[in-house]
Amino acid sequence: MNDLKNQSSSIRELQKYLYFISLNDPDIPKVVPDGIYGSVTRDAVTAFQKKTGLPATGVVDKITWDAIVKEYNALSASCCEPDPLYVFPSSKYVVKVGERSDTVSVIQIILRCLSGEYAFKVVITVSGVYTDRDARAVKVIQQIHGLEQSGCVDVKTWNAIASDYRLFCSMSEY
Repeated sequence: MNDLKNQSSSIRELQKYLYFISLNDPDIPKVVPDGIYGSVTRDAVTAFQKKTGLPATGVVDKITWDAIVKEYNALSASCCEPDPLYVFPSSKYVVKVGERSDTVSVIQIILRCLSGEYAFKVVITVSGVYTDRDARAVKVIQQIHGLEQSGCVDVKTWNAIASDYRLFCSMSEY
């Protein structure tokens, strides 16, 4: 990194990182990623070094580079939406009483969370085994959504359960 001034693409990458950091820290000057290591870039590097307790030289050595990349990665990870997790195996899959699986455990966890919103009249236990109690709770959700009240969890029922979970989780803490 000592000869960073001669590497336009590396400078542009540095500037991109510094610009993103500056959006979250007003003490870091905003840098336009132009690939030129000019006074604004040097001032941003110096401000970053001061802020992080590094020697304020305005020169990007390996320690400074690593600190900038680490800060950029931490900030970019904290501003993103979480990746969706698809738990229901397929559109043809159906959970029935007696099934033992991780999918059942997830359904039970969600049902426990939703029990505060719905009067299931049963206690949901997370056991990984789909029980008659679970099926009775699912029937309540199926009725509310106008689905066949089988107590089995097919893809339409899963989508109703997942939708309710997203709705109620966005309004409160479980």
